[in-house]
Amino acid sequence: MNKKVWAISRKEVLHILRDPRSLALAILMPIILLLLFAYAITLDIDNVQMTVVDLDKTFKSREFISKFESGGYFEIVEQSQKEKDLEYLLDKGECVVGVVIPRGFSKNIEAGKDVKIQVLIDGTESNRANIVIGYVKGITSFYSYKIAVHFMNRNGISPKKNTGFLEGVFYTFYNTQLKSKNFIIPGLIAVIMSIILAILTSLTIVKEKEKGTFEQLIVTPVKPWELLFGKIVPYWVLGMLDMLLVVFIGTVIFSVPLKGNIIFLFFTSGIFAVCGLGMGLLISTIATNQQFAVQFSMILSMLPSFILSGFLFPVKSMPKILQIITYVIPAKYFLLLLRGIFLKGSGIYNLFLEVFILFAFGVALIFLASLKFKKKIT
Repeated sequence: MNKKVWAISRKEVLHILRDPRSLALAILMPIILLLLFAYAITLDIDNVQMTVVDLDKTFKSREFISKFESGGYFEIVEQSQKEKDLEYLLDKGECVVGVVIPRGFSKNIEAGKDVKIQVLIDGTESNRANIVIGYVKGITSFYSYKIAVHFMNRNGISPKKNTGFLEGVFYTFYNTQLKSKNFIIPGLIAVIMSIILAILTSLTIVKEKEKGTFEQLIVTPVKPWELLFGKIVPYWVLGMLDMLLVVFIGTVIFSVPLKGNIIFLFFTSGIFAVCGLGMGLLISTIATNQQFAVQFSMILSMLPSFILSGFLFPVKSMPKILQIITYVIPAKYFLLLLRGIFLKGSGIYNLFLEVFILFAFGVALIFLASLKFKKKIT
């Protein structure tokens, strides 16, 4: 390493060590954010509170009700005899879904007639309601299939030989248990690293200006690019330490599978760290005070990472104008890398384009920061 770059890096490390609160924040913030978001953000719906109104009160109706309990998705909090009670419980928020089994349920099934089940769902949370509807449809479809097979066997018809029942055999790749945490946590790593790296470096230059030490840097024989690189190296190391911590938590505490090469994971993380640090440096050269630097870095890192990277919402589902904007969001490509490495075990052959784009972003951001930075008081 260039001696001047090393000297600036050593100076920056001393600044970091002399401010233990900021150092603790830089290390603890990713851990806290990952734990909070990982537990708070989930697309899995379990133990949905259900109320059942069984107007038939037969073995068949009780058998049908048991299908909801056995899957683990529903928790029957109350069984009532009146439909008015169901509406009251939904209104109070004491249940999310209510099922009304009509009179003659068992009789109509035995006769081979169609039976309609009334299902009332609290739609205040549309995502939850859609998932619950899918659960209910799945359970009722499976139960209907069993009834049809039983009816045909009872009447001497072989469903395998004489009918055209269509049965799907499903195989799920990469996330076989369809756990949302396996999808969410790699995305959270990209979001958290975007925020942390941008905030850490957005204060480097502007802090020197506020403390009045920027003049000392100006009179040194250090070139602008050497000064920038000297300041970025300690934060790059700190960023990689944060990456190590969040990967450890994700794989050990949340049991997210890491199917890919861990060396390739940290290689791509190092490239993304340069992007985040370049963004922070660019903000630091523009900002006039630390408060503005932090606010601006949050706007440019947190919002795009959450909304436009594909973390929560698929990019292809966004309006065309937003899809175009996502092309300039580095977190989008890092997120694709993380999910590919974690869940698919992909390597450089499959993810070369994303790695190249991240590298180009890193070079461009560092170059822009060096152009904007001038060793003079403005």
